[in-house]
Amino acid sequence: MASEKSIDTTVAEAYEQHMVPGMFRHWTELQVGLAAPKAGEHVLDVACGTGIGARLAAAHVGPTGRAVGIDIDPGVIELARQLSRGSETPMEWHCASALEMPLESDVFDLALCLQGLQFFPDRLKGFAEIRRVLKPSGRLVASFWGPLESNKGHHVVVQELERLGVDAAPAKRACSFSNTEEIRATAAQAGFAGIELRTEEGVSQFGSIQSFLEGMTRGSPSTRHAVAKLSADARERFVRDVREALQPYVIDGVLAYPMRTHVLVARAQASDGGTA
Repeated sequence: MASEKSIDTTVAEAYEQHMVPGMFRHWTELQVGLAAPKAGEHVLDVACGTGIGARLAAAHVGPTGRAVGIDIDPGVIELARQLSRGSETPMEWHCASALEMPLESDVFDLALCLQGLQFFPDRLKGFAEIRRVLKPSGRLVASFWGPLESNKGHHVVVQELERLGVDAAPAKRACSFSNTEEIRATAAQAGFAGIELRTEEGVSQFGSIQSFLEGMTRGSPSTRHAVAKLSADARERFVRDVREALQPYVIDGVLAYPMRTHVLVARAQASDGGTA
């Protein structure tokens, strides 16, 4: 196993500095609120990134509870571990695939998967694996970005990449699981019950366009690899054109653009007499 000092957290730090406050924290607070973690509960944050979901849930479950995060990226797990030091709630971090979690079955009261399932190579297996680790009475709250066109910042980035001749498929994955019927059907096929889906319209707010660009080009798991394919000249054009396209959404230096997300709430098993 790699030593703590050998793990590069550069990308994770950019994600935590720019993407979490700009794009994720607002939605995570909403979704943790819907999940309503209770004191003493055991909570799992799947595809946790730097752990914002687990950290917010930990504040609810308290010292008698437990918060666990899992992600396949060692950099974000290492930073999550650093950020959670001193927590009164017992917190654990695992670097592993969400499709084969090194966790026992039937142990969690609540699972969060916030903007993660769309990146899984097998979404059905991902849902099923989450259900496996939930108690029969457990519940899931998961979120998925809406269609690309309804998420202005991401849409602009994809358009500019394609205009510059770069394969933007990795960047499109963030919005690739946006059909609500497909989401519902996949969750039901994995055995979840009591499935509820809601669509929320919101705003992603970055301190500046520069913060947005730093997040997208240095910290984003879905766009930074595509941006890295640009030549130096093409990258300058990319930055210039993204700035121009997003300028209408800047007020007093702050970038705030519309963003849509779907939120799923479901139970691991149907309640007595209930159905999916």
